[in-house]
Amino acid sequence: MSDKKRREEKAGGFGKSGTPINILVAFLLTGICIVFEVLCLKYFKTGFIARHVHLLIAIACAVTIAYCLVAVLCTVKGKDTVYRILFSGFLLALFFLVLLFVLQRTGFLEIFRDPDLYREYLERAGIWMPLLYIVLQYLQVVVLPIPGFVSTVAGVALFGPTKAMLCSLVGILLGSLTAFVIGRKIGYKAVAWIVGQDDLDKWLKKVKGKDNFILTVMFVLPLFPDDILCFIAGLSSMSWQYFVVMTVIARSIGIAGTCYSINFIPFNTWWGILIWAVLIAAIIAAFVLLYKHMDAVNDWFNKKFRIGRRKGTGSAKRGRRDETRERTGAEGEGSEKNSRTSGG
Repeated sequence: MSDKKRREEKAGGFGKSGTPINILVAFLLTGICIVFEVLCLKYFKTGFIARHVHLLIAIACAVTIAYCLVAVLCTVKGKDTVYRILFSGFLLALFFLVLLFVLQRTGFLEIFRDPDLYREYLERAGIWMPLLYIVLQYLQVVVLPIPGFVSTVAGVALFGPTKAMLCSLVGILLGSLTAFVIGRKIGYKAVAWIVGQDDLDKWLKKVKGKDNFILTVMFVLPLFPDDILCFIAGLSSMSWQYFVVMTVIARSIGIAGTCYSINFIPFNTWWGILIWAVLIAAIIAAFVLLYKHMDAVNDWFNKKFRIGRRKGTGSAKRGRRDETRERTGAEGEGSEKNSRTSGG
């Protein structure tokens, strides 16, 4: 069987035989996306979007239709990998449109856009407020498009820095583990379906050994989107044990820093702004230095955290080999005694 036919079989129906189905799916997704685009845009009653709603609807529909035509053209010409990428883009756009529609209709969008409304919403929860806050912190990692800084600041205003830190840690750590599992169980299959499992495994093997270090640095430094990195970590070769330890340490540092720095380093004084500027400059400089010397630091990182385990593994293997030799020798001696007894 040729490589092309094998890829078509792995693609799960993509190829010339699946072209009519691909075209039908593209048209169906286009129609659904347009419906939610219109509903979401018409929700806004004030501001720029409300004043130019008809123009924005026309632009959104035109872009969606053009996107659909490109997808149809790709599947007709047999460019299945490009079609799968466009198909994944359709699903992603539809997911966010449906999520935005739900947030709009439930009123959560306005709540999350305003820290004061967010705090008032939590206050109305009464004795369930800490549990609700933990749930919202969990959802902001996995689903909701809320900046973690905003929700954490609101928690500090409600509970104080210590209680907000503890509640945030519980919700965000649970959300981080969920995101890692999603990346590990679903993300790999999705990316393998798009680019091909052989190519994906080849590239994961190339970066294996460096992904732990790179992702750890990104988690520790506050310039990177930690929530998205949890999904990426699930897709990498990082073990779940390493991820748990690393994310607990990194999240604890980040959340504690956010909760306590607000009270100690204000934003409304010249010296507070100066301190924040120095901290940001130091973080950027640290990342640049780490990036330039990434190979050397990565070698040290691997030696520091993996040599001991390899030695332990080697000792265990040697111990098992010695036990096997002793057992084999004992069995051999027993066989010789039996043969002598039989011969006598």
